[in-house]
Amino acid sequence: MFEYQRRVHVYETDLMGIVHHSNYLRFCEEARVEWCNKNSLIDSNDKAVFSLTVTETKVKHVKPARYADLLTIQTRTRTEGVRLFFQYRILVDGKIVCLAETVHCNLDLNFKVKRLNPEIIKLVEKEIWTETWL
Repeated sequence: MFEYQRRVHVYETDLMGIVHHSNYLRFCEEARVEWCNKNSLIDSNDKAVFSLTVTETKVKHVKPARYADLLTIQTRTRTEGVRLFFQYRILVDGKIVCLAETVHCNLDLNFKVKRLNPEIIKLVEKEIWTETWL
């Protein structure tokens, strides 16, 4: 399981200092990009080595995160056919504030689904997925 940490910024909150619901998917995207960087799936020019399109998102809000909270975003992946699943668990002080999932596929220039890159499949197969978070 991969972990990414970051603090909540003031512009991500409402007037009460609570994170706006739209930002949770942004937090997930940051964690996903860091996972890709860690696994050398983004080159030195910050260009993706492969193309993934988001086909589904799910977010379950458990409790609010607030301004200046340190978020820990746990990320794990699995494949199923031509789809790549990312699940995220966002925690503050070890307590879950949000659970999310994004589903991706690889599209060619004509928007037809292609097989996942074998390198990604090999990488993801190393991860252990014992339970479903969402």
